[in-house]
Amino acid sequence: MELPIYTYAVIFLFGLCFGSFFNVAIYRWPHEDPKEREWIRTPSHCPKCGARIKWYDNIPLFSYLILRGRCRSCQQPIHWRYPLIELGTALLWLLTAWLTTTYGLSNVPVTAITIWHVLFMIAFASLYLLTFVIDLNTSLIPDQITITHFVLAWAFMWVCHGATISPGWQSSLIGMFVLSAFFLLFYFFRGMGLGDVFLAIGFGAIFGWKLVIVTGFAGIMLGGIVAIIIIAVLMARGKYKMGLPIPFGPFLAIGAYVCLFFGAALLDWYLGFFPKLSTALAGWL
Repeated sequence: MELPIYTYAVIFLFGLCFGSFFNVAIYRWPHEDPKEREWIRTPSHCPKCGARIKWYDNIPLFSYLILRGRCRSCQQPIHWRYPLIELGTALLWLLTAWLTTTYGLSNVPVTAITIWHVLFMIAFASLYLLTFVIDLNTSLIPDQITITHFVLAWAFMWVCHGATISPGWQSSLIGMFVLSAFFLLFYFFRGMGLGDVFLAIGFGAIFGWKLVIVTGFAGIMLGGIVAIIIIAVLMARGKYKMGLPIPFGPFLAIGAYVCLFFGAALLDWYLGFFPKLSTALAGWL
């Protein structure tokens, strides 16, 4: 499947718009009751002076540039995070669409890719972006993310039936418990949050039991490397303290995004070192 150039322009513009919405979600979801839905009903406003933001001052990215990064009412600086999330979302959507239509997905050749695959991958990428930023800032993964992720995972399995990352619904059902059960053990020892556990359930539905292990391993490896670097830097500066909390969600999100496209290749590469194991697993779900 090949997308025309103008489609990428549309994807970029929609990415900017959704990036503006994601800024609202990042700011409000961790602090508000999901049942009250204040993040929907409350108009956008300046967090410093409380002034309501006019529509022409709320155009993604462009308003920030026109206002030179300052609120029209109080002239206080607008945090650089807002335009960064908007631009980052647009670029992530472009990258996701390009990867999906150029390389296909894990276990899904590019010849089997449809517009539904592109839309679902953009949706998953958006949820992983939200997970990355929110968990990094607050050490929380809101229910809005984990529930939406789970629902979209099974919607993907249904809509794209026959051309999914998971080999089938049996593998997805098993996968829902493989990684999440492992994370649940860490939760009981206060090594992880429930958000990580619930996110892993959705991973299992998307990837199936084999690739969900690859996803978890990728997240653990990446998180471990970053944690070692952080600890080494803090120890060198004499600022390290035992029990330093490091959010795991961002690394899971990166691992999952990579495995959407290259998880099967990573698994095949690893099993290449163990041909007997590869042969034994070949007939499994």
